[in-house]
Amino acid sequence: MQVAVIISSVLGLPVLQALAAQGAVTSVAVPECGQEECDQLAQAALGLGLPVRRLRRAGLGPALTAWLQPLAPAAVLVLTFPWRIPAAVLDLPTHGFLNFHFAALPGYRGPEPLFWQIRNGETAGAVSVHRMTADFDTGPILLAEPVPIGPGDTHGLHRAHLAGRAVPAAQRLLASLAGTAPPLTPTCQDATLARYWPRATLADVCVHWPEPAAAIERLVRAANPWNRGALTTLRGQPLRLLGVTPHPAAATGPVPPGTVLHADTAAGVWVACGAGEALRLDMVALEEGYFTGAQLVALGVGAGEMLGTTPVPG
Repeated sequence: MQVAVIISSVLGLPVLQALAAQGAVTSVAVPECGQEECDQLAQAALGLGLPVRRLRRAGLGPALTAWLQPLAPAAVLVLTFPWRIPAAVLDLPTHGFLNFHFAALPGYRGPEPLFWQIRNGETAGAVSVHRMTADFDTGPILLAEPVPIGPGDTHGLHRAHLAGRAVPAAQRLLASLAGTAPPLTPTCQDATLARYWPRATLADVCVHWPEPAAAIERLVRAANPWNRGALTTLRGQPLRLLGVTPHPAAATGPVPPGTVLHADTAAGVWVACGAGEALRLDMVALEEGYFTGAQLVALGVGAGEMLGTTPVPG
């Protein structure tokens, strides 16, 4: 049994490589979206000896039909894709279009759920495989593989864990479709538990110092590395937080959130947050480079300075 694969993110590359090694992939389609990542994926597929079809948003339905009809794959595996698949083509393969959604469904629908799961303090994400329907992320779930989110996991680390867990999930899926493993029972999503999460905006990645330290620490991990960290300001200039350590009760006396409480080369830089808590700045990024808290002190950052909120255009 062979499948066709649509891919637009390196998140799905381990699955493509594993299935290609099994001889299970007949062809690969990659969007023509002007992103370097898509060009790299097309080259990777060619390097695996697979024919590649480039897709454009305009005329997507006829292009998919022209691609799939001669191939007659048992299914199309979608390893992320930026555009809606036209409903008219979803039933062309015997087993339909099967989407690998790299988050738990139905609670984390949307194009960038990884950020929100870490930001919200979830302890696990998932590789969820569902049959695609006309609406985004709504079809019956065939397989859901939980993937823990560790207390120190960044966005990048969780992506790597998801990419690894997707490989055995894909192999199990294909074995089931081929009849060499027990069949998978589709489960309808509970619409009452569904929530759609949009892509994070500038406002979503800005630090609000009145928040508790743990909430800011989750934001920092959720924005590392894809946004080069969470955004704040130092002396009116952008400062990106890449690593921080919360402290439950470090503030002494009433000070405004965002105030630098302590700054020395031994203890680093500690900043007041909400609820009398504080954060130690472990790793930050300035226009001049990446620095530890101790290096910030050496650059002249001292107690009493204020970190601010990045202005967001109205």
